Amino acid sequence: MSVEKNKEDDDKIRECWIKNVCGHDKHAKFKPKEIYDFIIVGAGTAGCVLARELIRCIPDINILVLEAGGPDADNNGLIHLPCAFFKNFTLSDHDWGYVTQEQRMPSSVDPTKEILKNEAPYIRGKVWGGSSSLNAMIYMRGQAKEYNDWAAQGPEYKIWDWDHCLEAFNAVENNSRKNPDEKFKEFHGFNGLLPVQDSQNGIYDIMSGLIDAAKNLGIPYNDDFNGERQNGVGIYQFTIKDGRRCSLAESYLKDALKKIELHPDPKYDSFGKVTAVDVRSFAHVLNIIWDEKNKEENIAIGVRYFCNGIVREAFIAPKGEVILCGGAINSPQILMLSGIGPKENLESNNIKVRKELPVGRNLLDHPGCGIVAKSTPNAILHWSNGCEIGIIHKANGEGKIPCKDDFFDESPDLQIIATPYQDGCLNPSIELYMKKHNKFDGILLVPFLNIPSSVGYLELGSNNPFDQPKIYLNFFEKSDDLYRMISSLKLCREILKQPPLSTVYDVKEIGINDEFGQWCTNGDDMSDEDWERFLMSKTTSFHPCGTVKMAPESQDGVVNHRLQVYGTKNLRVVDASIFPYIPSGNTNAPTAMVAWRASRLIIEDYIGKC
Repeated sequence: MSVEKNKEDDDKIRECWIKNVCGHDKHAKFKPKEIYDFIIVGAGTAGCVLARELIRCIPDINILVLEAGGPDADNNGLIHLPCAFFKNFTLSDHDWGYVTQEQRMPSSVDPTKEILKNEAPYIRGKVWGGSSSLNAMIYMRGQAKEYNDWAAQGPEYKIWDWDHCLEAFNAVENNSRKNPDEKFKEFHGFNGLLPVQDSQNGIYDIMSGLIDAAKNLGIPYNDDFNGERQNGVGIYQFTIKDGRRCSLAESYLKDALKKIELHPDPKYDSFGKVTAVDVRSFAHVLNIIWDEKNKEENIAIGVRYFCNGIVREAFIAPKGEVILCGGAINSPQILMLSGIGPKENLESNNIKVRKELPVGRNLLDHPGCGIVAKSTPNAILHWSNGCEIGIIHKANGEGKIPCKDDFFDESPDLQIIATPYQDGCLNPSIELYMKKHNKFDGILLVPFLNIPSSVGYLELGSNNPFDQPKIYLNFFEKSDDLYRMISSLKLCREILKQPPLSTVYDVKEIGINDEFGQWCTNGDDMSDEDWERFLMSKTTSFHPCGTVKMAPESQDGVVNHRLQVYGTKNLRVVDASIFPYIPSGNTNAPTAMVAWRASRLIIEDYIGKC
């Protein structure tokens, strides 16, 4: 009864709010037309970098940034506290709340059987800074080869080769490593706005023991995963400064907001033009506005968005652009709602097709699945940065434990992220353990498949802009993905058996073949079928990209090498959705890099129009 009463109260309050908002707008005496030089959709990683670079590098412009979420200060205490990053995943007000689709597919181990991948939460930041306000703060770039593959798509794509991308990475980065050697200086930037640092308070003794355990198996040490080679075991660098998370909102957007100038100009009015970045929070973009006077071309002239209970419109000035920076889920959704996408999906949702392109295809991600281990009591406290240790290696394609040659292979495809247990970590085995023992001390080893073969997709489920798109990840559709993950999971188990983990810290895995998780169907050994069931039940991911692919149109591209949408004018996409191939590592740094590179292209084009 109380629930029904609360719902009635909510409905009444909502009605009063709508009435007030609509009445206020109706009687407003002054309704200025919203006109900006650039409209950026999304204040995530890419939108923050882009807004700052454009406002600082192009004189006399104004920029509107539309963000569906709120300021990061809404949850200042959690978002900016590095050791609380697991809890950030539960901040529903700052997460889009996406859920992937349940999928049935043939087993890779026994194709005569069918396996089920249940629906699962798909965390995406809905807040200033986007997912850089929620993530694990690991600074990773990937391997040079991947960016050279981007550039190999045609001569015009040379602007995306490793040398050009390294320039952009370094321009964004402000690395604070003490006494860096010359090799480190060659690969890093020290004057950008994004702080990158080593752990300032050391790491737990047990995590040092993990490094020793990995070395015992022949895994080489690596003191810079973003240097000359990526393989090995080492300590991550983080996007942290002065003990606080430093998202791209903190480092780039807030710097952009500092520039405010008045330029008297009779073309505008007696007041003149204000050069500034305006950020409109809780602004949900509905679709792109097209120039209907020109039926022959798809010319973007603005966007429609919902804010404070009202549908509003914002337009671009001559020479201006609409730039989608909504990320790998939102940017393709907005394109499709605006008539750019697969013909069949658009027509089935009663959307006029303006340009048929494979929007939403090429969904790439890094599937990850963890092994949990308990340790001696009080080995874990609460000052950790979280994901402290990385083990990056080449997997065995037959699902066997990697050998020493694999550990020294400089084209690794698996990344094991090792973290001490922190409050907020949602793991069924840990939850069962805590019900029995009240407290859990231990570590998590989570392999992520950095170079997957399987490719997913997303599509519209309706033409309602507030409905979620349907997300199909297709994880482990290709059998080599499954066996490489099995290889890494077996390596994790071997690492946990090594001293000093097994001796000094009494580390023992849980949740595989015990009261906290039972996956073995025949004794203590996990069969390939057991591992497949384990992976299908526990796999998660955090790095979607590729859904608005940068490639020649003849090769399923949606945007060209300058990130302009094919068959349109005044419209670009700048975020992780343009990645043609997924980088082998966490995707926040590559997204910021893409935004910086894009800013140079946009500046060139804008000045060329003058």
